[in-house]
This record gives sequence, C-alpha cells and structure tokens, in this order.
Amino acid sequence: MATRASPAAPKRRVASRSRAGAAKPRAAAPRKGAKPVAKAKPRARPALLGTPGLAVRQGLVESLERMRVIESEIAQLSRRVVLASFAAAGAAAGEATVVLRDVVAGAIQAADVAGTELPLAVKAVAKGAIAGVHEVRGNLPRAATTILKAVISQANAVGAEVSAAARSALQGIAEGVSEADGDVGVIARAAVRNSLATTKDLGALAVEAVRQIVVGSAEGIAEIAEANRAAAKRSQAASQGAGAQAATAR
Repeated sequence: MATRASPAAPKRRVASRSRAGAAKPRAAAPRKGAKPVAKAKPRARPALLGTPGLAVRQGLVESLERMRVIESEIAQLSRRVVLASFAAAGAAAGEATVVLRDVVAGAIQAADVAGTELPLAVKAVAKGAIAGVHEVRGNLPRAATTILKAVISQANAVGAEVSAAARSALQGIAEGVSEADGDVGVIARAAVRNSLATTKDLGALAVEAVRQIVVGSAEGIAEIAEANRAAAKRSQAASQGAGAQAATAR
C-alpha cells in the first residue's frame, strides 16, 4: 500500500528558500551635510636607536637641561636687577620705563658680544623683568609694551633678526604674566598693538615680516592662555563637585 507524502514538507522547504534569499537590511544613508567621521591615525612609534643615536640623544638631553638652567639663571638675574632698580628709582612710570629699556639693551648687547643664542637671552630677560614688575606691584601691560618695544629697537640696532627676538620676548612676557596670574591674552595683544610703531625704523619688508610674526605669536599665545584658563576652570569645578559629593556621602 502506497504511503502519502507529508503536506508540510514542501512548505518547510519553500520557507527555507525564502529565508535564504531574503535581502539584508540596508545601512542608514548618511545625512546630507554630515561630516565624515575621521579615522584615527595610528601613532608613529619612536625609532629604535642604535649606539650613535643613543649617544646623540644623551648628549642633547644634557645640553638642553643646561640651557634650561641658564635660562632660569638669566630670568632670576633680570628679576633681581629690576627689583633693585625700582626700589632705588621709586614708583615713577618714567623711571620704570628707563630701567626696563636698560635691562633689555644690556641683555641684547651681552648676547651680541658673546655670540650666543639671542632668543634664549631675550625670553629669559623678558620673563624675569615681568616677574620683578609684578613683585613691586607695577603696571604689567605697560611693562610688557616697554619690553617689546625695547627688544625690537635694540635687536635692530645690533643687526639681529628682529622678528625672532620679538617672538622670544612675547614668549617670555607670556610666561611671566602667567606666573603672575595676569591675563596673558589681553596683555600680549596690547603689547603688540602698542609696539608696532617701533618698526618704523626698519625696512618695508622687515616691517611686514615683524608685524606678521609678532601678531601671529600674540594670537597663538592668547589662544593657548585662554585654553589653559578654561581647562583650569573645568578642573576646579570638577574638584569642587567631587568635594561636595564626598561631603554629602558623609
């Protein structure tokens, strides 16, 4: 006697074929105007140094450490001289201007005579002078302007690269103002704005070069200072919030 085929078997085969041939769901299309997500680039690994590379690295590390010590010593010398001179001259604005001009001129002439790195000396002297002015509660914006004007004038007088000296002076001013808890951005921009008239004695091309470099340096210093200030505020707010949570938990 013949057996009947099960009617459910072909249905199961059809269902299986339909599932296998079903189209996969499409990924959502990116929205118009949406920026493509940039893939993070793998970080480059430092080169494995051989004996020559290790020797150069060690020698440079020691030299750079000595340069940092020298820069700190120049800044401290400048600070002490400014403090002593201000104490002798009094608080008159005119006398303070003369002192700062003289300090800058002495530093630039010393670097010129010794044939050493002028930008390092200028940066350190500017930083130390700002620290000295801050300690005697002097006018930091006026001092920064005086220092930058003197650097531009004196670097031009000895035939040095004015733009590099001015940029170094701004860096030293920014570090000194930052350590004095002053507004780096405002003071740097004011110093540049008030000092550009000093470039009238330079050639036309030199004037434009100094203007571009000094203005760009001031803007960069201001942006960095503002970013650091914002980060400090966020850190302070986070620490205060953590302290409040700890107090509540008690």
